[in-house]
Amino acid sequence: MANESARPSRGVFLTVITVLFLLLALSDFTKALQFVGNPAVGGLVILGHKFHGVAHNLILGPIFGIVLLAYAYGIWNLRAWMLPLSIVYAFYVPANMVLFWSLHQLPPPTKGFIVMYLFLSLTGSVGTAIYLSYHRERLS
Repeated sequence: MANESARPSRGVFLTVITVLFLLLALSDFTKALQFVGNPAVGGLVILGHKFHGVAHNLILGPIFGIVLLAYAYGIWNLRAWMLPLSIVYAFYVPANMVLFWSLHQLPPPTKGFIVMYLFLSLTGSVGTAIYLSYHRERLS
């Protein structure tokens, strides 16, 4: 029984978030392929700027993918070093969304899409940082 309490449980929320970050990392690793497949929707977005061209996405996609893999690894293993990363990411995601929507003239998406997108992206970024901050005693 002592072994069970030696390592805190990650719980359902952090398990789901880890899987979602792994999928997001995979998406970033394949940004160049996404861009080739459909340049209108494919491509990495950093601070509101959408990168066009295979070369940009081939270089920047894996860099962001590695950061997200490290973040997922830190969450999965409840590592304390990823708490600052979670806070930076919590500020990055909303800033990236606002900058992207304000810098690009795009047809407005449906309200349902906006609500779902905001829920998922803000829960994954801000929600994870808040959750980890309140449960930092579980991090090693």
